[in-house]
Amino acid sequence: MQPDSSIRVLSADGDRAISRAVQRAVSEAVVDEAATLDAARRALDGDAYDCLVLGAGFSDGDGVSLLREVRATDDDLPVVVLAPGDADHAVTELVDLGIDAYLDRAAVLRRAARADGDDSDDTDDTDDTDDTDSDTPAGASPDDELGSRVRRLACEHRKARVAIDALNGDPPADASWFIEDALDALDDVFYVYDGEGHLVSWNERLSELTGLTDADLAGMSADAFFHEADRPAVKRAVEEAIRTGTTVVEARLPTDDGMLLFQLTGRRLTKPNGEVVGFCGVGRDITTHRQHEEQLAQQNERLGEFARVLSHDLRNPLSVAIGFLDLERETNDSEHLERVATSLTRISDIVNDVLTAARRGTAVVEFTPVAVEAVARRAWDTVETGDAALVVESTATIHADPGRLQRLFENLFRNSVEHGTADGRTSPLAVRVTASPADGTVAVEDDGTGIDAAIVTRVFERGFTTSAEGTGFGLDIVRSLAEAHGWSVSVGSASTGGARFEFAGVEFAGVEFAGEDHRCPASAARKSGSDDS
Repeated sequence: MQPDSSIRVLSADGDRAISRAVQRAVSEAVVDEAATLDAARRALDGDAYDCLVLGAGFSDGDGVSLLREVRATDDDLPVVVLAPGDADHAVTELVDLGIDAYLDRAAVLRRAARADGDDSDDTDDTDDTDDTDSDTPAGASPDDELGSRVRRLACEHRKARVAIDALNGDPPADASWFIEDALDALDDVFYVYDGEGHLVSWNERLSELTGLTDADLAGMSADAFFHEADRPAVKRAVEEAIRTGTTVVEARLPTDDGMLLFQLTGRRLTKPNGEVVGFCGVGRDITTHRQHEEQLAQQNERLGEFARVLSHDLRNPLSVAIGFLDLERETNDSEHLERVATSLTRISDIVNDVLTAARRGTAVVEFTPVAVEAVARRAWDTVETGDAALVVESTATIHADPGRLQRLFENLFRNSVEHGTADGRTSPLAVRVTASPADGTVAVEDDGTGIDAAIVTRVFERGFTTSAEGTGFGLDIVRSLAEAHGWSVSVGSASTGGARFEFAGVEFAGVEFAGEDHRCPASAARKSGSDDS
């Protein structure tokens, strides 16, 4: 399947080497590049593309946020994700967002570097071959995953666009080419077998997966394609389709990309007089979805173990500490002991929250109107802030989970105090909390040292820290809490030169959205439920 000049591909990545790799892989297509998320948004708003290659390294945010925006308006655009090795977004989230391929960004960059070197020195490389076929443009190796996947997805999307255009106009006199192209546009395998169980018709996807020619495929039995251990199950499924009319079976298909798990369907075909003439069906690659299910099962197992640790190893000594503190306060209470009691109660609340989330597998967000200033000051009182000062420049009320909003503020305040004074400054640090109902944003900023531009894209990565004593979990928790509310979070520079964290998508009490609801589905559903009660 050779792309033509009418096919358009958008390569969005902060490293231009990725765009060069895409251009080399699909040299017959038109490849536009975008080095920033803003440039990618403008390109997607202005042109119709047949595939988006989404990488990383953007200076203005996280590529997954762009994917969310794309899926909000376009469910059909094929997306190939080039994930960095240290990506902290779970594959499960990307699968839920409907990605079509998931490749290692570092491997693509290494292959691009070798190819760039080959342009000036045409030497042999153990990872590259000189063999080419009709689907491989000059300069790309047949096993180039990036090129093969982008070409296939872009061609299929282009065919679908042409088909839609044809449907919107005058139907062709001879629609046979139209049906054939429509079947070839499928990402799934389509097949038709005769009454003897011989393959008589198929779409192009089967040829791509198996690497077999039309002459090889004609007349093959259904079980011949699959792993030897799965062939008996496929044979039984064929018999079931002929006997009962329908069937579904799973089987492993060996391909050049490795062993893939397919879900195969079958539906009996009959003449008007009832005579059985064969069966047809669709084969769908469910490898990623099965891996997704297995990953979820492993995560649930780890969450269960985590819940047991919280229940016994942490809760029990915490209860003992609270008990002895209560006894001491009966005879020798003081302001200091009151602060200890407040802190222990806060720890207990957090443990209960995390324990609930671990057992349910997700954060439970209870939306209610909360005053930004009250929650911010409550969070400030639980953090060791030294001589730093908090300024809250808002009396707004927002819809949020009070406990989780407090944890969000606590982690941000702790981050400001620990990192904002890292240069040994002598003047007190100032931390400001602002809110804008008109923009739907809440922000926390300080007048400290700010965040180095070289690491600004990594601050939300789980485990990333610039402090020898830090854990690297604080800002990851902030992002998780924001996303649980349906908010997005971005980091930048404050007007004072310090760090500024801004949360968008916040719903303010008394502020109604005009037109469509911009809240996250969870937030909108809960708010709608509370409005109805």
